[in-house]
Amino acid sequence: METPSQVVTHLVIPAGKVVPKHHVDYDVIVVPVKGKVIFGDVDNDHQETLVPGDIVKMTPGEWHDLQAVEDTEVMVIKSHLR
Repeated sequence: METPSQVVTHLVIPAGKVVPKHHVDYDVIVVPVKGKVIFGDVDNDHQETLVPGDIVKMTPGEWHDLQAVEDTEVMVIKSHLR
């Protein structure tokens, strides 16, 4: 789903796949709905394992990466809040 101020994506990441470091010009909320993924906060050299029920919020320009420990699905909500 996409509007001028928001993009919602259902992202499927197979076990073992890495989403390389990147950033976007949106405020971002990541909500795991299935599986287990390691979320890397590249700017702060921090990693956190996310499972369903967890939520991560990022501000525009934050560098991050993802690595699926299991077959994983996440909802990614990108919004222009400012």
